Amino acid sequence: MKQAFTALILLAASSSAVADLKVTNKMIVGRQEFGSTVFVKQGKVRSETSFMLGSSAVVIQDCSNHRMIQLNERARTYLTTNLGVNQEATSSDSGQSGTVTLDINQEDTGERKQFFGQTARHIKGIITSEGGSAACRSNFQVATDGWYIDIPATQGCAPAELEMLRNRMLRDGCDDSIGIKVSGVERLGYPVLLDTVIKEKQGDLTLHQETTDLLSASLDSGLFEVPAGYKRVQSYHDLVGLGTGGTSEGGALSPSTNTKKRTIRIGVTQVASRVSSSLSTDGMQQELVDDINFLGGQAVLVPADPHDREAALEQAKQQGCEYVVFTIINEFKTASVGQRLGSVLGRGSLGGVGGSGQGRVELNAEVKVFAPENATPVFEGDVNFRQNDADATARGLMHTEARNVMLEVRKLQGSR
Repeated sequence: MKQAFTALILLAASSSAVADLKVTNKMIVGRQEFGSTVFVKQGKVRSETSFMLGSSAVVIQDCSNHRMIQLNERARTYLTTNLGVNQEATSSDSGQSGTVTLDINQEDTGERKQFFGQTARHIKGIITSEGGSAACRSNFQVATDGWYIDIPATQGCAPAELEMLRNRMLRDGCDDSIGIKVSGVERLGYPVLLDTVIKEKQGDLTLHQETTDLLSASLDSGLFEVPAGYKRVQSYHDLVGLGTGGTSEGGALSPSTNTKKRTIRIGVTQVASRVSSSLSTDGMQQELVDDINFLGGQAVLVPADPHDREAALEQAKQQGCEYVVFTIINEFKTASVGQRLGSVLGRGSLGGVGGSGQGRVELNAEVKVFAPENATPVFEGDVNFRQNDADATARGLMHTEARNVMLEVRKLQGSR
């Protein structure tokens, strides 16, 4: 479950700060760079993270009421999670099937450095998760290396580790209780420079956060409330539009009454190309894996030659995959400055053009998704993306493909 969203929640939730504070951060997850802004006022923390394609994630932590609110501004929906009160885990908790144990160890190295006129402490940490019921059993380890400044903690705020784990549990349909074991430094302060590595069975995810600005500000209390007209949903998958409950007006997936969503394991083959050798496909496979994981799937790399479909399907089957994605770049268009590419309509079940209408680079890919035991694709089609440079276009294409694949896979799961 290597997901950028999990890492982003970890960082957003670690914002223990004074009232009326605005913090600007640069964040790099894998190979993707984002910007985030954190606002704090009277015991409430709002984190806004901007992604590619103009999308964003908004998380509000209501510290006094021990709640976390996630907003989907495009769909005008929100998800509320009760964080509860921290409880010290006992040795017997680790063996209980309904309890996930979070072991947190943070050690001060004794090193000091100046950031924004304040002295920062250098703290390294290890966080491990283990146990729980079948829906929650996904042991992982998080290694952190950060510099923290002493800003008074917001009263009643849950620790970052608890929020990170609760998000993972929600995403996978897990509602187990959480036990916490803490050793070393308990109150870290605010991370102005933080490197995080999430280690899981299917690979590591690296995350870098760097604060670029930290200012006092007069903030509107409305920033920390659910906007009028937003509809409440019951699960993270419904929040991001991947629920299986049916279709609402406009074709968007509507919330499902079943809040238990199991994670779907998807094999991703190397991205092949039929176009000019000037377009490199290096990194696209990992980009697609990261994007599928971000959207709630469990993507794994399939290293077999994508042109040897039988071998790739067999390899994916051995890795426990339910579906396998094959991608071939079949069109690469560029236009000089001042020119504009014509509109290209997608075809097949994955069709659609993403990106800027003014983009000067356009990519089209043929996508086929198979079940490992079947030589006939369960669905196929084209995806298309347009942006101003090749790298941004490739990233956007993989992001669009990941979302469309997850939507189609969810439809298949719902029809079973």
